[in-house]
Amino acid sequence: MTDTHTEPTTPAPDLPFKTRRRASGRSWSVTLAVLFLLLALLLGAGLWFQQKRFESAGREIAGQTQAMSNQLIETRRDARQAMALVDSHANRIAQLELSLRDAQSQFAEIELAWQTFNKGMEDSMLANDLDRLVTLASQQLRLAGNVNNAVMALETALTTLVRQDRPRFAAVQRAINTDLERLRAVPIVDVPALAARLDTLITLTGRAPLLVPDAAAPNVARSSVTAEPTVAAATPDTAVTPDAPPVDAATEASSSWWSRALGSGVSWLRQGAGFVARELASVIRVQRVSDANALLMSPEQGSQLRANLRTRLLTAQMALLMRQSSLWRSELAAVESTLVSRYDPQSVDTGAALKLVHDLAAVPVTVQIPDITDSLIALETVRAAESPSIKGGD
Repeated sequence: MTDTHTEPTTPAPDLPFKTRRRASGRSWSVTLAVLFLLLALLLGAGLWFQQKRFESAGREIAGQTQAMSNQLIETRRDARQAMALVDSHANRIAQLELSLRDAQSQFAEIELAWQTFNKGMEDSMLANDLDRLVTLASQQLRLAGNVNNAVMALETALTTLVRQDRPRFAAVQRAINTDLERLRAVPIVDVPALAARLDTLITLTGRAPLLVPDAAAPNVARSSVTAEPTVAAATPDTAVTPDAPPVDAATEASSSWWSRALGSGVSWLRQGAGFVARELASVIRVQRVSDANALLMSPEQGSQLRANLRTRLLTAQMALLMRQSSLWRSELAAVESTLVSRYDPQSVDTGAALKLVHDLAAVPVTVQIPDITDSLIALETVRAAESPSIKGGD
């Protein structure tokens, strides 16, 4: 761009019209030239500012691009580090998984060994419990002959086996079932009930009257006589017959003196006859006896007879507890003989005692009790098979 220099001009003198017209044409051209020059200057300035602006935007874009490139580089570096860390963690996870599988394998082996050991210990404890129950049942049968207690012990052992459900003890369970069936088929002797009936018999023999009076039953003669008709005591003034109608005071006052005297005499005769009958009944007694010596017993001998009879009944009770059938029958037979020969057969207590003796003599106190050897043998077989496995596990 070039600067134009214009020299100062002196005012021209007045020229003619053509000359002024030419001068105005030059001024317009100069003005247009100046305008074009100014326009060119403005366009140049606008282009320069635009160029500067583009250069500034380019520098900003270049800076941003450089920053993005730096961030991308850092991101790539971080990504490489993260990938390296992920690979490291993956290797550690793989190592941990391998260690976990090894630990699980070892734990499974230990658990299997513990289950085997625990199963052996549980089998041993179960065998000990069964041995205790079966031994208790055997002792109840051999020593006391108590079938009920033996059945209860075997039922407890069978319930334990069913609850544990061990196939190893199947033979023991079958043996216990077999022994239980045999024991349940045995007729049971109700010892407490029989002992209570013996106590009742002792009470009856101590209370029943003998053929002769003694200290326990001193009124035997009067109790054996049938009931006599009783006559109500009446005074001569109030004696009336049961079927007589009621008599008022006016009628009684108008009765004659001889009717009152007759009524009094009849009443006194009836009372006298009753008194004589009672006195004769206390002195005279008619009865048939099988042993005449029974009527010659003194009161002391009667008391001794009752004591001997009580002793025989206590011996029968001991024979019941010890399951001695021969002694049981002999003692009851002796008691029955004494009741028949020495006691008053017309007494209610004597009849009840004889009936009770007959019922007791018909009860068998001795039964054939089976053994439980099957259960013992089956349990010993299981324990014998268990010993080598325990030694091998140790």
